Amino acid sequence: MKPETEQRLGTLEVLLEEEICYSLPCHEDSATLQAYAWDATVKGKFTPLNLIKSEGWIIETDPEIAFENWLWIEQNGLASSRIHVYDKDPRKFLLDESSKNQRYQQYSNLLKLLTKRIKKLQAFTFSYNSHYSLSVVVGRVPDSQRWICLSSTVPQETPKFINNLIHCSPYKEQKQSNIEAEKLSQVEMTINDILKELGKIRIYGYYDGGYHNFHHHSIVLASGDSQEEAINNALLKSGLVEIYKVEKFMIQGDGGWGFSVEDREFDQENVTNLIKFLNTMFPKLLLYRFCFWDYEHLYILGETDDSQQDSSASWVGVAIHSQFTYNP
Repeated sequence: MKPETEQRLGTLEVLLEEEICYSLPCHEDSATLQAYAWDATVKGKFTPLNLIKSEGWIIETDPEIAFENWLWIEQNGLASSRIHVYDKDPRKFLLDESSKNQRYQQYSNLLKLLTKRIKKLQAFTFSYNSHYSLSVVVGRVPDSQRWICLSSTVPQETPKFINNLIHCSPYKEQKQSNIEAEKLSQVEMTINDILKELGKIRIYGYYDGGYHNFHHHSIVLASGDSQEEAINNALLKSGLVEIYKVEKFMIQGDGGWGFSVEDREFDQENVTNLIKFLNTMFPKLLLYRFCFWDYEHLYILGETDDSQQDSSASWVGVAIHSQFTYNP
C-alpha cells in the first residue's frame, strides 16, 4: 500500500475508534461504519465487478442454472425463498398455468438461441447469502467485438434513501453502452424481441406484517466492449449496483434514519469530524451501492493521489453493511 493511501486509511481508523452507527430505512439494527481501502497495487483497477470478486460475492455457474433461477422467481412470484406470504397471492400477482407454460417456452427458446449463436457463453451468480442470488448470462456477439449480458432485475426491499439521507447525483463511472442506439446484429434483435414479449411481471417482497412490499421482475440486456464491461453495465441496469457522486451528508433524514443520534453513545463531534475529513480529503466522493434484495452494502470512497492514472488509483473511505429488518 502506497504511503498516501496508508495515511488516509490510518486517519479513518482513528476517527472510527469510537463506534459510529448508521441506519438505513427499515434497517432497525444500525450498522457500524468501517474504514475501507482498495489497494490498486494488489487488487488492480477498482470496478464494481472487481470489488464483488474481492468480497467473494460471485461464483461461476451454468447458463441452464441461471435460467432456472430466473424461472424460480417467475413460477413462485417471490423475491426470495425466505419469503412466506401467509394469505396466498393477496394481490393476485401469481401467473396462471397457461402463462407459466407460455413463458417457460419463451425462456427455453432464449436459452437455445444463446447456446447456439453466442460465443464464449458463461453464467455467474452473485450472492451475499443463501437467501437471495442474482444470475447473469454473458457472451460475445458472433462476428463482433461486442459482448452482451442478460440479467434479471434486483428487487430492492429497502425504501429509497438517496437525497433523504445522503444527497447525491447519478454518476457514470465509465462509458455506458446504449444497446437500443447501436446497430444490432440479427441475434441481438431476436433477443430483444423475446425480452419485450416477456415484459415485466410483479412479485412479492416482504408482504405480511403490514409491509405490503412488491417488486417488478424482468430480464434486462446490456452490452460492452469486453466481458467485464458488459457485466458491469448489466449490474447497473439490473439495480444490483448504483453509483452516485456524494454532495452532502445528512446527520439524520426522514423517519429518524441515518446516524444513530438517539443512541446514548452518539457523539455528534465524531460524526462531524468524519464528514469533514471525507469532504476535505476527497473532492470527488463516490457512493457505490450494492443491493442484494434485503442486504445493503455501501462504499463511500474517494481516490488517493498515489497515481495520475485511473487504472492504478487506490480508493479509501468507509463501508456500511446492513440488513433490512423484517419484523412482522
